[in-house]
Order: sequence, then C-alpha cells, then structure tokens
Amino acid sequence: MLAEALRRSEYLELIDAIQSVADLVPSPLATSAVIVARLHDIDQELPRLLVAGERRPLVLLGAHARQAARKALRAGAGAMLGLHAGHEQIAAAVMSVYHGLVALPAGAARLLERSGALATPTQPLTLREIEILSLMAGGDSNKTIAARLSISVHTVKFHISSILAKLGVGTRTEAVALGLKLGMVVL
Repeated sequence: MLAEALRRSEYLELIDAIQSVADLVPSPLATSAVIVARLHDIDQELPRLLVAGERRPLVLLGAHARQAARKALRAGAGAMLGLHAGHEQIAAAVMSVYHGLVALPAGAARLLERSGALATPTQPLTLREIEILSLMAGGDSNKTIAARLSISVHTVKFHISSILAKLGVGTRTEAVALGLKLGMVVL
C-alpha cells in the first residue's frame, strides 16, 4: 500500500520496498535515499529503524502523528505524517527531508510550537556529560560507565538525569538520538 502510493508520485523513484526493519540492513538502498516507513508502535520500532537505517533521512507514517511528532523528531526523523497521508503529502515530506528540512502536518507543528518542544536545549552539556552520553550511545550500562570512568553508579545516574533534563527528553534512547542529531555524539 505504501509502496503503491510512492510509485504514484511523479517526483519520487522507489528504490526498494521491504516488509520489516529486519529486511532493511541487507537492502541495497542508495546512500542518498530517504527511508519512508509506516510504524505501528513508534516506541518499539523507531529505535531499531534508526540503527538499521544507518542515519539515512526518515519520513515516518504512524497513528496519532500529532502526539508522536515530538518523539519522532527528537529521535532523528525528518518527518512525521499520519497513516492516511496521501502520495502528494508523502512526496512533499520526502523532498523536504532529502533537502534537510523537517516536515509535519500543520496541526502537529502548532502543537509542538505551543508546547515549546521545538526549542533547542538552553544549557550546554558538560564535558563529563558528553563523555557519558557517548558511552550511552555505545550501549554501555550505568555499571559499565561507572567502571570505565572510575566513578560510582550513583554519580552516573546523576549525570544521566542531568543530560535528560538539559536535552528535554525522557529516555536514554531519545538522549542518544538527539545527541547524534546535534553532533554531540559520533558512533
């Protein structure tokens, strides 16, 4: 269904259509390709998609696009559309994301603007927080981070709490995704 909508656009070329995130890794997608994905559970599927997509631009379609837009953008997606977006909307979002822009339905953009979710972090991370964020991006647990930095697990938890607050996110995954997007962390 999604592949058919993309094929109808005169502005896009569909390179490949796959059924699951697991199929993305061996897929011969061009490095300049934009990934368009329909997600049923953004919390479960988005982290896997970010890893498998190798930081390619993302256009996401999902239920409750207005509510999911903040989470999708913070994680690194370039667009969040509703499940029933037409091929014209999808094409516009793909072209926008390909050129480095963000695409959202007007209602979602207004909701994010009112909530202050589009603001950039006001407090910079300390060098220690950036170091811990980098270790988090590598998949290290609090205990492993503490051992590597010769600090207590309690201190690691304190720093992670500070990182989450400064970045305005709620989870480690969101913090790492935003850190990657802002260039604070490199994998």
